[in-house]
Amino acid sequence: MSIFFLLICVLFSSFTFALNMTTQIHSLDISSTPGEPTLVFLTSGHVGKLSQQKSIDNKWLKRAQEEKTWLNVTMGENRELITIVETDLPYEEKEAQAPLELNQNFTPSVLGSIEWANLYFKEARYNTKESQCFNRAHVWTHDWRINHTFYSSKIFIFFTQKYIREYDFEWWFHVAPYVHVLVDGFVKQRVMDIKYARGPITIRHWTNIFMKNDVPCPTVTQYSDYANYPEAGHCFTMKSSMYYYQPVDLEMLELKEIKKSTWLPAEVKEAYLEAFDVVL
Repeated sequence: MSIFFLLICVLFSSFTFALNMTTQIHSLDISSTPGEPTLVFLTSGHVGKLSQQKSIDNKWLKRAQEEKTWLNVTMGENRELITIVETDLPYEEKEAQAPLELNQNFTPSVLGSIEWANLYFKEARYNTKESQCFNRAHVWTHDWRINHTFYSSKIFIFFTQKYIREYDFEWWFHVAPYVHVLVDGFVKQRVMDIKYARGPITIRHWTNIFMKNDVPCPTVTQYSDYANYPEAGHCFTMKSSMYYYQPVDLEMLELKEIKKSTWLPAEVKEAYLEAFDVVL
């Protein structure tokens, strides 16, 4: 295995926190403004920073992005990238999993009351370890499906490059389950983010948790409505069924009209292991 090792000259004794993960490069935002770092958008959802003063091989980073190379990444307290080491695929090839189906409809379940939503919220797995949001969301929705034959949905929030730079924000996306529930005789949507909320909440309440400027996040129906406009506004939301795992699934939905209509075993296993240390 060929290895590219990026070492940023930092005094490690000054670090009180370091985050290690296995991930890929989703995209790069190479700034031409003096003093601004290059932003490295990782498929984990994190945004790492590379100082312009460092000698970085941007061509290698772009190649790793294009070839979807798996990387072991360490980020410091201020999200500065300390090391990037090429590694092997962390789980079995997805091609060996159940095939995805085209154009299959998904109908979410409707809970009869907010009390039921609170019950599902309270029984969801929780721990304090650092984990990736898409893995937590996959486990919660999978558990509800297995334990209650309940079909939930997911909502993604995407943060624009404009917002990330303006507020030095650490993520480019976040995802959580949401449910349809009867409230005062009407079907409403309530987000079930067990990590960041204390119960089912409205979509606007949920986005406000992450938006430091409290702006509304328009809902889009195509991934490109966010991806093609990095400086348009500050955030967008996009909804999906419970089967969608990461933003790349939303890209494939638009580009190839592939609708995920089943669980992929490799994704489910990875989600339980990474988020809750559960081996299936």
